Amino acid sequence: MQSENYWSSTTYAGNTNNAWNVNMNNGNVNNDNKDNNNYVWPVRGDNDALRLFSFENIYRQYLKCRKNKRGTINSLKFEMNCEENLVDLQRELVDRTYYPSRSVCFMVTRPKLREIFAADFRDRIFHHILVDYIERIWEPKFIFDSYACRRKKGIHLGVRRLQDFLREVTQNGSREVFYLQLDIENFFMSIDKDILYSLIAHRVRDDRVCWLAKTLIYHDCTKDYVLKGDRGYLKKIAPKKSLFYTEGKKGLPIGNLTSQFFANVYLNELDQFVKHQMKCRYYLRYCDDFVMLSEDRDKLLKWKGEIERFLADRLKLRLNEKRQSLQPVSNGINFLGYIVRRNYTLVRKRVVNNLKFRLSDFEGKLIKKDHCPYLKVIYDYRTLEKLRATLASYFGHFKWADSYRLQMSLMRRYGFLKRFFTLKDGIIQENYSVPGNISSFRLQYRYFKRRFREDVLLFQVGRYYEFYREKSEYEIARMLGLQHLRENSARKAVFGFPVRLEKFYVNRLKAHGRSITIVGEEDFYLSGIKTRVPTYRLVPCWKN
Repeated sequence: MQSENYWSSTTYAGNTNNAWNVNMNNGNVNNDNKDNNNYVWPVRGDNDALRLFSFENIYRQYLKCRKNKRGTINSLKFEMNCEENLVDLQRELVDRTYYPSRSVCFMVTRPKLREIFAADFRDRIFHHILVDYIERIWEPKFIFDSYACRRKKGIHLGVRRLQDFLREVTQNGSREVFYLQLDIENFFMSIDKDILYSLIAHRVRDDRVCWLAKTLIYHDCTKDYVLKGDRGYLKKIAPKKSLFYTEGKKGLPIGNLTSQFFANVYLNELDQFVKHQMKCRYYLRYCDDFVMLSEDRDKLLKWKGEIERFLADRLKLRLNEKRQSLQPVSNGINFLGYIVRRNYTLVRKRVVNNLKFRLSDFEGKLIKKDHCPYLKVIYDYRTLEKLRATLASYFGHFKWADSYRLQMSLMRRYGFLKRFFTLKDGIIQENYSVPGNISSFRLQYRYFKRRFREDVLLFQVGRYYEFYREKSEYEIARMLGLQHLRENSARKAVFGFPVRLEKFYVNRLKAHGRSITIVGEEDFYLSGIKTRVPTYRLVPCWKN
């Protein structure tokens, strides 16, 4: 064995077969003298710690950091000189000269006003390096029923686990059971940095890891930040919910990977206390929101008092008096965006109202009602992509609940959605994009004619809207009073008018009560032909 390995006494120290001599100066080992009293066994060295600051590991964490963020400005700037930047990161880690860069401060207003501090891209690489290492130390220490920001955990597994608890403790509804739901007041702003660091240092033996953890924990992001958005929102945030007003060494920024992991480390103390000292079998936690179940209402009240004392004495935290609930489980448990009952789950009303608010906002951007008696349907593709992402997120949340009727009612109430999407088996499918495999001009034109078969199609080619040799096109030409064009041998266009006269001819079509779709020409080419997409539709209100 090599002297660089750690050594510890064996459980079979009385067995001379385990006796070895090691020279710690030169690393020579032998078992020639088995009569000595020093029986030891070799334990493999902490190679993870040795590799922590290696270029290979830093590059691996960089790849994880840029995942799903490669298109952001900061990520692109870093990638322009990727190797040089990663070498600089490694040098800062080895020399211990790293110090966090300027953060970006911004506000989110829904579901409630919050202050967010986002670390710079290069700082997030350091976050991944640290969390990747200490996660392996802490993950085996965490209880099973902690569900926030952990692999193979999350909101939906937590809700399913709570439902399993309800079936078990009520014996499938045959006996009365109560739940106690508690929340910690201003949790992230109340985390004591000294306590948090002591918890990390107690488990982590490598001084390099401790140095990096200390650097990130004690960094005050309010000293160097850039504000994005309306500064007036900062004044609207209650002082107890802002890092700008925290006293002493308290508070972690919401929005960083390290903050999410450190929150689990901090509240693991509470988890261990509840499970091993209070002996609460039916307990689960998601961040600072936790639930306990019991047949005995008085026992839950007793547990609440014990938790209050433990939080105050051990973690310097307080329970939120306004967000406590002690009720029969038959009333349903409002947990993680759902109302959880033994045999079914509903989506929380606040979640539904948030979606309705956002859909009304999207409808105002995509449907213009000031063209009476016409509706103007706008194909703003950036807005449509944001709408698609919003629907996918919310409907993905809904599918974990009994929500079929809810989904159908939303599609009926917000009828504009059917112009851009279809809902199939709870999955949102877009129908506003143009297929990328259309290989010819003629196929392109026929695609739009089929898609908008009831509309007059104004198909842009260069500086003209063109009509071709179809019976319906001749009728439209007579309606608009168009003259024959000199026939184009390739496209066979027989009628048309300049794009600059669009408004004039659109008004003529509206006077005849016709639906109209404008297909505009893009600047780039797809499969050898210019890309064309719908830009807007005009639909009579009586056809809506």
